[in-house]
Amino acid sequence: MSIDNEKKKAIALFKYSLIAPVLVGNVSVQISYFREMAQKEHNVPHQGRKKYKALTFKKWLKMYRKHGFDVLYPKERNDRGKSRKIDSQLQQDIKNALEVYPFLNGSALHRLLVSEGKIRVGGMGGISEGTLRKYIRDNQLRKQFPPDARKKFEKKHINQLWTADCMHGPYLQLENQSRKHKVFLIAAIDDHSRMICARGWFSHENSSALETALKEGFGRYGLPHKLYCDNGSIFSSLNLQLACARLGIALIHSRPYDSPSRGKIERYFRTVRDKFLATLQKEEISNLELLNDLFEHWLDKEYHKHLHTGIGETPMNRFIKDDDTKIIRVSQHELDNAFQMTIHRKVKNDATISFNSHLYECPPQFIGTKIEIRCPSDKPQDLTIYLNDKPLAKIKKVNPHENADNPTLGISFTKKEAKNND
Repeated sequence: MSIDNEKKKAIALFKYSLIAPVLVGNVSVQISYFREMAQKEHNVPHQGRKKYKALTFKKWLKMYRKHGFDVLYPKERNDRGKSRKIDSQLQQDIKNALEVYPFLNGSALHRLLVSEGKIRVGGMGGISEGTLRKYIRDNQLRKQFPPDARKKFEKKHINQLWTADCMHGPYLQLENQSRKHKVFLIAAIDDHSRMICARGWFSHENSSALETALKEGFGRYGLPHKLYCDNGSIFSSLNLQLACARLGIALIHSRPYDSPSRGKIERYFRTVRDKFLATLQKEEISNLELLNDLFEHWLDKEYHKHLHTGIGETPMNRFIKDDDTKIIRVSQHELDNAFQMTIHRKVKNDATISFNSHLYECPPQFIGTKIEIRCPSDKPQDLTIYLNDKPLAKIKKVNPHENADNPTLGISFTKKEAKNND
């Protein structure tokens, strides 16, 4: 960004004010005066506080005497927009990547170029995310899209559309934590009723937290036809895409940086800040369970039963009175299966595998083989071996004392089915 003429003039006048005492003869020893000025911080117009070397003042004086006042105007860099780290080949790679993926943010684009071996990180010659973003911004490489026409909309029935997002909350001193920890609110709002159908406060903004909130919401209010969210990593995970596909939910992502398209959930987050967090005694919150209990109480007594000016009634009343919509409900077992995460492990010679720093014991016939294991995303300890997309045996944590008396090597689904057939 170039400096406008008024700012340049202000900076030039500042420089002149420092060399003026020498020009009018008010200084007996020039170098002593410049050294004294070099010890001070100067409030430079439009640039903040700075310190200069004595030789810099001497240079300004010499330039002024030779060329006059205009020479004190700051010069534009002739290499502005050019990176000394990004060579011509990488410049072309960045342009090509942005043509193919115009909506990728700086972090995602950096990861893509690193994975393709076009950017090296760390050490001499490494390119950081900040350097990449600055290069893109200085050279205006992102396409400018015309703003979309914003029209007020509202779905005709409940559960036709949920909009999900994550809000960064306050820092709390949680138990067993040496310092304050930021908490996050993950929520999904029903477009027709404004009910908050999925919600929860978590210590991390990750896929596991999102899936926990959504599972609870799906179980309580039924399945939405569409789930609308941004392009954040937790909303773009393969696990969420698979879960929505298994449950028949259309997962839709907004255009990057297009917060207005998610206006209802953004407005709700403002209500949370103004009416819930503003009255919260944060120093008394020692764990997430208490925070979530207080939040549920506020939702039940205040938000869901308070007149919503956007719809002219309370969210609870509007949700309940929609008799035309058949709510699609699924069992907890179906939700667990939909939100399964899959891992692969090789069974060791002692018939165990390691997962999340714990040992689990497997049936001995799998020793030395690689197996597929699935578990609900919010129940990582509930592991099941799958073969040909069918559950084969549940496995549990190793209990060496129990094994010393009566070893247990998993619950076999095939054996249970055989007994039931008998």
